[in-house]
Amino acid sequence: MTNSPHADEAGGGRGLFDGFAEYRTPSAEDFQRLFATGLVVVDTNVLLTLYRSNQRTRGDLLAVLDRLRERLWVPHQVLTEFWRLREQSTILGHHSLKAKEVRSALIKAGRSASDALDRWLKQVHVGDDAEISGMIAERREQLDSVLLSLQSLIDGQAGKDALADATDTNTDPVLARLEPILQGRIGPPLADHEHAAALIEAKRRGEHEIPPGYEDFKTKSDERAAGDYLVWEQTLVEATRLGSEVLFVTGDSKEDWWKQRDGNVAARPRPELTQEMLRRTGHRLFMLQPSGLLEQARLVLDLEVETASVRDLEQLQTTTPSGPEWTSEALEALVDLLLGQADVQAYSMLEAAQKDGFVSRAKVYEIGGYAETRMLRGFTRPVKTATKRLEENGVEVGDAEHLFFAVYDRDSDAVSAKGFRIAQEVVPLLRPIAQKILGEDPSSA
Repeated sequence: MTNSPHADEAGGGRGLFDGFAEYRTPSAEDFQRLFATGLVVVDTNVLLTLYRSNQRTRGDLLAVLDRLRERLWVPHQVLTEFWRLREQSTILGHHSLKAKEVRSALIKAGRSASDALDRWLKQVHVGDDAEISGMIAERREQLDSVLLSLQSLIDGQAGKDALADATDTNTDPVLARLEPILQGRIGPPLADHEHAAALIEAKRRGEHEIPPGYEDFKTKSDERAAGDYLVWEQTLVEATRLGSEVLFVTGDSKEDWWKQRDGNVAARPRPELTQEMLRRTGHRLFMLQPSGLLEQARLVLDLEVETASVRDLEQLQTTTPSGPEWTSEALEALVDLLLGQADVQAYSMLEAAQKDGFVSRAKVYEIGGYAETRMLRGFTRPVKTATKRLEENGVEVGDAEHLFFAVYDRDSDAVSAKGFRIAQEVVPLLRPIAQKILGEDPSSA
């Protein structure tokens, strides 16, 4: 059976997948072949993820890239975006920023607890009771000690995961590992006239919602929004030159790259991209997210990759952080809007904020009073819709795609979500809102 887009023109009959290659599920043999002879293209967000990962996950991802170095190729546009975004505080300072957010939340929690105790002492008129006041004072000291201990633990972990010397390119350990891996694997820029033509084509695609990258034209300037298409065009040019299949690895999960998961059918490349790759190069397009790359490397290359690293990459916000970030004010406006039109989603997000970012499937059913037979497909869609409405009303919001998303357990049930998660970076911002609305017992929602 041939994969050629013109098999019937060559004199043979057409096969089941001829003209329908986008429906073919990748096999272990496909990945074995790709890792041996294909072109493995990495997107900007894959390289930036190395700074935002913890120490273990960073090491595993670098080990996989090192093993694949002879197959790797980086479009020039990826490198352009990498150097432009690398020095942002959300990249080099990721772990320090997250530690600071948690420290702030712990300090606020301590103050909130102390204020609550003071109110209670006054309300029940036992403030002049020496015995109870002494016991309260003793417990306050214990609470302060625990909170300080937690802050110290968080700072220690952040110090281990952060890259203190990364601001200097001469001492940046990520660059030290990447430079030999990517030596000779960087593509050239498009010629000036080709670049100008590509910008025009990117804008045309954006206006007609032709993948990839049309989503960026809704929020970015034309030049910045054209980035995804430039990466794609440079990849097509290189794949044509080499006559090679392509494995494109990206942390981007937007619908202008992927045909989204539908029930038990996994996400796969947009059909338009698969067809364009076949038309331009005569070869198939394969796509993976970084977590999928680690998983396939473990299975196919027999590399020692920690399962926790795969899961960390699944949960890590991997889209390029080039847009606005969520603020407490925007999140509060979002919750207010959801409470009026999608209260189950609102309370589920608030519950997750109280539980380190995760709300179980069972808890969602409890909050909604749902029957066991009810499906949760499309459960997060109202959150995206409400976010878009806020944006249309002039509220500066963050990424909606990864704010609230389903989590699956591949080992036991790849169809039904085991629960839902909110982005880790918004947990400390959303938690005070949850405490204000739900009170001290989030299960009372």
